[in-house]
Amino acid sequence: MKVKHPHIIQVFSILQRKTKYYIFQRYAESGDMLEYVLRSGVVPEQQARIWQRQITLAVQYLHELNIAHRDLKCENILLTKNFNVKVADFGFARYIVYIDGKMQLSNTYCGSLSYAAPEVIRGKPYNMKMADIWSLGIILFVMINQAMPFEDSSPKRLYSHQMSRKWRFRSKINSTISQQLKNVIRNLLEPNLKARWTLDKVIHSDWIAMDPRLTKLDPMEEMCLEMAKKRKPYHLCWPVQHYQHNQQHESEEGIL
Repeated sequence: MKVKHPHIIQVFSILQRKTKYYIFQRYAESGDMLEYVLRSGVVPEQQARIWQRQITLAVQYLHELNIAHRDLKCENILLTKNFNVKVADFGFARYIVYIDGKMQLSNTYCGSLSYAAPEVIRGKPYNMKMADIWSLGIILFVMINQAMPFEDSSPKRLYSHQMSRKWRFRSKINSTISQQLKNVIRNLLEPNLKARWTLDKVIHSDWIAMDPRLTKLDPMEEMCLEMAKKRKPYHLCWPVQHYQHNQQHESEEGIL
């Protein structure tokens, strides 16, 4: 399936030469978000608001197509010449399969440890959409704080810190950012899946609404979202028998 969204990198073609793949995609003139943060420092809150909204809309589009990215991190958020976001690198992306209307959980650990949700690190079946949402919280924290929220010297220590919510803003940052922003991060980095925010809550949060221009989708964003709602892949609603027959093939299938 080809994806098309204003905040997702455009891939023109993919070529295979023996064991190597060559991806031809839109050039992101301003590099990736990690490079930007390391080079320019903390992202001002208003800019972070714009970027977080763009990233969230891109992920919302993917999730409407029942696609999980599974490797959302600052290095995979590219920036254009005009400093707009383009989500990239779909190497770990997978379709979300439903059997008789029930989402099938993933057993695969993938992505980057620092951005992995606690349920992924725990090593038990997890909801891929909710794991993506956790990663959005890490990205936002890095933008604002110019540092990771959790120590990741070992998976065990990282998991412990995640579950105990052991993170904090740098002192010089804490007094300069809004309570609305802190609330978004707190609810994205929520280890309790039932309490973790959905993408819709982020998009319609008080923090995003602090800039009235961001409360409505632009025509392209709206069109892509509506198309995604109509384009859900037919095979995601396979009955059990059909899914079992094709399970091995599906588990190995990527997006691009």
